[in-house]
Amino acid sequence: MIDLKKEVAVLDLGTDTVCVAVAKGERKGSDNSSVSGNGIRVLGVGYQRTKGLKMGSIVNLEELEDSVLGAILAAEKEVQKSIKSVFVAIPSWAVESQAIETSIEIGQLPVDDVHINSLMNFDTSKYTDVLMEVIHIFPVSYSIDENDGIHDPVGMVGNVLSGVFHVMLAKSSFLKNIKNCLNRNNIDVEGFVCSTYASALSVLLDDEISSSVTLIDIGGSTTSICCINDGTLLHLGTLPIGGQNITSDIAMVLRTTKSNAERLKILYGVSPAGPNYEEEQILVSRIDEYGEEHIQNISKGMLNSIIVARLEEMLELITQHIRECDADKILYQRIVLTGGGSRISGLNDLITARGYFNKLSVRLGKPVGAVGSHDFVQTASFATSAGLVLYCLGEFQGNIMMRQSLRRRSFWQRLIIWFKRGI
Repeated sequence: MIDLKKEVAVLDLGTDTVCVAVAKGERKGSDNSSVSGNGIRVLGVGYQRTKGLKMGSIVNLEELEDSVLGAILAAEKEVQKSIKSVFVAIPSWAVESQAIETSIEIGQLPVDDVHINSLMNFDTSKYTDVLMEVIHIFPVSYSIDENDGIHDPVGMVGNVLSGVFHVMLAKSSFLKNIKNCLNRNNIDVEGFVCSTYASALSVLLDDEISSSVTLIDIGGSTTSICCINDGTLLHLGTLPIGGQNITSDIAMVLRTTKSNAERLKILYGVSPAGPNYEEEQILVSRIDEYGEEHIQNISKGMLNSIIVARLEEMLELITQHIRECDADKILYQRIVLTGGGSRISGLNDLITARGYFNKLSVRLGKPVGAVGSHDFVQTASFATSAGLVLYCLGEFQGNIMMRQSLRRRSFWQRLIIWFKRGI
C-alpha cells in the first residue's frame, strides 16, 4: 500500500542522464488496488548529462558530483524546498548477481516469519567477496527436508528449512564514492536500488510478473536484461551497447554533431519503406575537415539504414544473451521494452518484421500511474525514477514481513515487500 503522506526524493544515476525526482503517492483505486493500480505525483524533476561515469567505475568524481548536484538543484528549484536525502538507483552494470543456498534447523516446528527472516539474514561474507556490498536479496525457492521447489513455506513442518536466494551486490568502493559525492553536499543516502529492478516495478503489469516476462531496459550506453518467472527475479544481465551507439553511428557517417545526430534519431527513427522513400531528402548539417558547418541533402533511406544496422546488432546481442543464460526455455512468454533507447519510433515494427524474440508480442513499457507537470514523467526514460519512488513508498514492516497483512495485499504489493525484506 502506498504511503500517501510520505514525500520522497530519488536519484537515478543513469549511464547517459542523471535524473532527480521529488514525488509522493496518489491513490487511484480502492484499498485493495495493487501498487501498480495506484500512482505517484511527481512534484519536481531535474536532470543533467552524466559525466565522470563509465562502464564499471567512476572515472572523475568531481565531474560526477557536478552532474548530480546540477540535477538536484534543478529539482529543488521546481519544488521550492531543499532535498536532504535520496534513494539512489545505481546502473545495472555496477551490480553483480550470485545464487546462494543456505539452511537452518527448525526442529519440526511450523515455519513462520521468524524462520524466514532468520534464513534470509545469513552471513553474506561467507559467500561473497569482502569488497562487495549486498544491495538486494531475492528469494528464488525454498525446501523443507527433501521437499523442493516450495514458493511459500509458511505453516509447513520439517527439520531443516533451506532457501535459494538471488543476491545482488555492488563494489563497496563504488557505493562509498556515491555516498561521499552526496554527503559533501549535505545530502544523505537512504539506500541503493538496482536501476533495472526499479524499472520493473514501474512498468510491468501484475499478470506479466505472475507469469513470465523479460524486461529489456535500453539505456544510453548499456542495455539491461531482467528475467522474472512466477514473481521471482531469476536473472539480471547487462550488455555494453545502447541508444548512444546509434547516435554515434549517425554522427560519424553523416559527419554531423552528436546533438544533430540525436535529433535525427528521435525525429525519424525506423521509418517504414514507402513510395519514393529511398529518394526522399532531408537537410542535415555537415562539419567539414576545417570545422566549418555546411548543409547537405541525404535520403531518409540512408539515415534509416544507419539506424537499422545498429538496432539489428543490438537485438542480435540481446537474443544471444537470453539464449546463453537459458532464459528462453522458461521465460519467453512476454517481452517488455523500456528505457530511453526504447523510444525510437518504429522499433516494435522492426522487431516484428525481422521476427526477433520468436515472434512474441512486444510492448513498450512506460511508468504506470505517474503524473506531473512534465510529459517526461510518463515516458520510458522515467521508468527507473518512477519505480524507485514506488519502492520508497511501498508499505513494509522493517525487515519483518507481516504474514497476515501480506495475504490481504495484491500480488504486486507482496512482490515489493518480499524483495525489500532483504535490504
